[in-house]
Formats: sequence, structure tokens, C-alpha cells
Amino acid sequence: MRHIFLTLFSCFVINGIFGQEVNVVEPSLKYGKPSAEELSMTTYAPDTTATAVVLCKKTDVSYDFVTEDFRLEYAYEVKIKILKADGTSYANVTIPYYNSKDNYKSKEIVSQIEASSYNLEGGKTERTKMKKDFIFMERINDTYMQVKFSIPNVKVGTVIEYKYKILSDFYYTLNDWYAQQDIPTLYTEYNITIPEYFKFNIDMRGTEPLETKDEGKLFNFHINGHPLQCSGRHLCFKGRQLPAVRNDNYIWCVDDYSTQVNFELGGLDFPGALYKSFTQTWENIDKLLLDNQDFGGRLKMRNPYHEEMASLKLDQMASTEDKIASIFTFLKQRVKWDETYSLEGSRAKKIVKDGTASNAEINFIFMSMLRDAGIESFPVVMSRRNRGLIPYAHPSLQKLNTFIVAIANTDSTFVYLDGSVRDGYINVLPPALMVNRARLIMPGIGAKWVDLSQIGKNQLRSMVSAIIQPDGKICGTRTTNYRGQYASRFRHSFRSAKDSTEFVNQLASNEEIEVTGLQTDGINEFSPNAKEIVKFEKQATVNDDFIYLNPMVFLHVEKNPFTQSERKLPVEFPYPDQVILSVNLTIPDGYTVEEMPTPLQIKTEDGQGTCRYNLAMQANKLTINYMFNFNKLLYLSTEYPGLQSFWEMVANKNNETIVLKKL
Repeated sequence: MRHIFLTLFSCFVINGIFGQEVNVVEPSLKYGKPSAEELSMTTYAPDTTATAVVLCKKTDVSYDFVTEDFRLEYAYEVKIKILKADGTSYANVTIPYYNSKDNYKSKEIVSQIEASSYNLEGGKTERTKMKKDFIFMERINDTYMQVKFSIPNVKVGTVIEYKYKILSDFYYTLNDWYAQQDIPTLYTEYNITIPEYFKFNIDMRGTEPLETKDEGKLFNFHINGHPLQCSGRHLCFKGRQLPAVRNDNYIWCVDDYSTQVNFELGGLDFPGALYKSFTQTWENIDKLLLDNQDFGGRLKMRNPYHEEMASLKLDQMASTEDKIASIFTFLKQRVKWDETYSLEGSRAKKIVKDGTASNAEINFIFMSMLRDAGIESFPVVMSRRNRGLIPYAHPSLQKLNTFIVAIANTDSTFVYLDGSVRDGYINVLPPALMVNRARLIMPGIGAKWVDLSQIGKNQLRSMVSAIIQPDGKICGTRTTNYRGQYASRFRHSFRSAKDSTEFVNQLASNEEIEVTGLQTDGINEFSPNAKEIVKFEKQATVNDDFIYLNPMVFLHVEKNPFTQSERKLPVEFPYPDQVILSVNLTIPDGYTVEEMPTPLQIKTEDGQGTCRYNLAMQANKLTINYMFNFNKLLYLSTEYPGLQSFWEMVANKNNETIVLKKL
């Protein structure tokens, strides 16, 4: 497979300060000639946080006819201004390209690399050219290689410039063009000329304005020494003063929201030949997958553990869920996940021998074992969340990059598992696989779209019972039950620690407590639940006759994660969750409550997020009951102010204190 298409929709407003009149440098569009303004530039007014800014980026794409076939030529020119120390990283350039070990006929070639840095020294421009020995080539995997180079003499204030070409045999596939990146872009231009024989559907995405031009053009080719002229299209797209599109903890794939131009081959129409359509439907894609030996063929593989499965005694198990769990546990003890995701598989014999495999390869064996147990299962193909959304309207095999297993739990319901699951359970998948659009393929029956974003129940339920001593020390026990994603995270934290001592030390540091005892349950089990009991001591603040402490003891939300005054991108949460906390505190004899927080009950504007905080005092017992529910996973930028306000109130309530006064 070559460059993956990311044909995605973006309907979120990215405006704000970029709509204002701001004085900016007018970029020089001539390569090798940075202007005095560019060299003396110290900040980018529309975005003063930018570490660098793309001054000019040009991409030219054209067709040529070479050795009896067409070829694509991509020509790139890039000029960047370094504004802050972190921006010097843009002088390290990586160019991936297709070069398969198994495909010698079709490939890509990177050529004509040039790069320079420009600095103002004593009022004069000093140019430093990159030498050829700064260029390195390395193989990424069996399919791709990459060219890497570092431009020399780069510091704050430098203008860097580089250009290169890619020659591609894949003339029927055009790379998508992204007008934006993670730093602002002052000027970008994309030119492409397409002969009349290639019928591409062109799709523009994003909300930033682009200047567009579409006009006719004549082509002159030489085929076997004979000249040939044909008509075609010249398209030009220009963008000016485009804001950065930056990734953060609440965006799965930032490319989903970048202004872009996508190309999809609709058909080929060569003289003297019948028109060949390449327009796909998802039903076509289903058939292509099932006809593919490394996908559909693997779905029919023989169970390599057929004889060994007898030891599981599945016929003695009452529930389908128990059988699924037993088979999966058995398989994962023999084949470990190699940390990679794939869509296709290898032979079972090789996987069993190696003892490690991709998630897809484990899934193929898992399905063969389920079939032997009389349990129906089907592949669910998808694009992982961090690889971009699958567009319903533009079917393409290249948009799919992995699959998980749907297992018939009853006659009408499915549960889901994947070979990459290590700390989770049935319906407790890695969040990157919990996509809202995946395609469940049932050979001989049909296919349907499924939403995996809200499968399973995720809950943290914790109870604290503690005594406050006159010296301000809080001594008690916290009992926490984890379910779903919370159990998976707990197991992962425990497994990632070097040993139990390191885990305890990390817990003590995070919660600012002294751990005097720890019990765990379900850490090494394949189960939806896990449990932790912590005996602890924590010091409150004492000042004369007063004791100041946070009655929650262990906070749910320490600070508001949404501090931006405005947000241009949506907010994406990984999964729905519920937190239930109950705290019982015994205050010391001779003390009374001088001040304590007021109750709180709030919800988001759509009602999908709620928080309730109640306190009660009876004799010398203080009880706090806290419940937090959050079910909506996507908030548009227009909903951001309400979301920010909700989390601010939750964080503030979490941080309120009570005051105890000595009588």
C-alpha cells in the first residue's frame, strides 16, 4: 500500500484573530532570495506563540510519459522562519517515500535535494548551503524508506529553505495536499496539471479560504519517439495567513480538521480503450477484502491450537462470555502482541513459531479458535482514531488500517475484542480502536456500520474512611473498585512499574500521601474489574487552633484541563466515564467545623455531563458524596465556552477546603 488517503470532513470554525487586520511580512516567492523583512522578522503578529512560521510553501505536480508509461513528478519548495529556540527542530527534515522490497516495478525516487540557511550577520545576509553528506537514507519498514537531512547553522532568527522532487510510478494516485500544519503558514500554493485521460474527483475540506483556479491546458508528450498532444486541466490553490492546526490531548487526529484538497481517481479514459471506472462503493471494498488472500483467505485458516483447546473444557462453561475469555487468555499466553497494528496477516505456522504478531494476525487465529468452539465471529475493519476518520461518502481500501473481532454473544448482539488488548477485557478496547464508524463484514450475509465509541461501562468507585487527629494527620483507608477502562488503566500502571515498591512510591508521590499498606485484586486477571485497598496517612495544614484540609482527601479533578480563552478545534474525549466517591471523616474531639464547602449540582448545557457534591455533618462524622458522569465524546468549538465553564466549576469544587476550629 502506498500513501494513505485521508478524505475527511471538517465542519468546525477556525477563525478568531486571523480574521482581524494584522500587519504581517509579505513573503518573497522567489526561491533562494529571502527578503530583508523576512530575515529581520522577530515575531508573527497573528500568533505570537508560534515557534516558527512557514513563509512560503509551493507544491507543483505534473504528469510525464517515460518508458512506455506515465509518471508523476512532485516538486516541493519550503521556506520557514525560526522565531524561537524550539522552532529550530524544523531544520530537521524527513521525507518518507514508497520503496517496497517486494515490488521492484513500481517505486518512488527522491531527488534534487537542496537546502540552505540564511542569517543576518553584521547587517549582511549570510547563506550556508547544506552539503550532500548531511543527507541520509534509511528503511522504515518493508514498504517505505525515508530521506533525512539537517540544515546547518540554524538558530533563532534564521530563515531556512529547501526543495526536492519525488518521482512516482503511482500516477493513478495523487497525494492529498494539506494547506495547514502545526505552525502558521503565511503563503502556500499548490499547482497540478492533469491530462484528460485521468478523471479525478476533487474534494476540498476545511474552513480556511483558498483561492482556486481551474483552467484548460494542452499537454505535449513523446510516446515511442512520436509526439502526442492532448488537453487537460490545470488547477491552482493558494492560501494566505493560515493559522496553525496543533495537536493536543483532546484531538485524536489533527489532520481531520486541516484545510486540504483530496483527489480520488474516478476513472481512466485512454484513446482506443473502454472507459475504466475506479469509483468504489463500500460493498466493493468488502468484496476486495474478502477476495484478498491475506485478509479473506486468513479468515478461513485452520485453528493451529485445535488439539490443545481440549484442555480448556469449554463444554463445562455456562456462558458464552466465559468461553470467549478462556479462549482469548489461552491464545495471549502463546502469542504476544508486537505493538503493531495491521489489516492483513501471515501464515498461522509462522505466527505460532515466532510467538509474536500484529493485532490482525492474533485476531485471525482467535477467530479460528472461536469457530472451533462453535462461536460466530466477524472482522470489523476500521481506521484507528489517531489515523483519521473513515469518510462514508468516499470509499477506499487505503483508508482502512486494521480490524478487530466482533463476537456473537447472543442471536442479535455482538461483543468486541482485539489482539492488542493486554490490560482490558471484552468490550474494553484500547481507546484508539473505539471509533464511531467501523465496518462489520459478515461473509455471505452482508456488512453494516457499527459505532464502537461507547461500548462497555467505565467506572471508578472509591470509598475513604479516615480519622483526623489533633495534629492534622489524616489516617485511613481508601477502597477503590475499577471497571472497564479504569481497570485497564490501573493494570497498565501496575504492570509498567518496575516492581510493587516503585508502584507504591509513585502512588504516594501522586497523591501526596504516605502509603502504610496496599492490597490489590484482579491485577493479573482477564476481567472487567480490579480492586485496590490503600492504607494511608496524609498531613493537613495546622495553624494555631485551626486545621485546614480538603474533605475529598483524594481529588477527582485537580485543575481545569481547558484553560484556553477560545478554542478553534473541537474537543474529543476518549470514552464515557463515571466517578463515584464517598468520604467519611471523623473529626478530632474538641473540634468543630468552622467553615465547609456548599453543595453543588451542575450539568453541561446538553445534560451529557453532570457533577453532584454533597456534604453532611452528624455528631463528629463528616460525610461527602461525589458523583461525576460524562457521556458525550465530541464538543464543537462553538460549545467550548460552556464546556470550559463546567470543568472550571468541577475543579474549583474539588479544591475547596473545610476549616476545623478547636473549642
